[in-house]
Amino acid sequence: MKRLLSFCLIVFIALNVAACGNRREKYSSPNGENSIIVEYDAVSRPHVIYHGDVIWKYEGSGFNEEVYFNVEWVDEDTIKLIFNDESHQGKYYEEFEIDL
Repeated sequence: MKRLLSFCLIVFIALNVAACGNRREKYSSPNGENSIIVEYDAVSRPHVIYHGDVIWKYEGSGFNEEVYFNVEWVDEDTIKLIFNDESHQGKYYEEFEIDL
């Protein structure tokens, strides 16, 4: 019985880790000249990938829930990465301007 319980616990943990894997979102510039990938780790910290290289990483401690950052193109070579937590009336608003 202990072995079965241990096995079930290991399977449960493995499935949770797999479900919390990296999320990836692809964005293209308005004219379609550039594209980036925003990848989130297990604690929802974003990383910006351009031409296969990580060009920016979120340096904060991460989040307790699954969050998303909005991407706005300033021009073909610049983006704004915006986090606006509406549930706290903008208390945790963050904005980063990233040059490609």
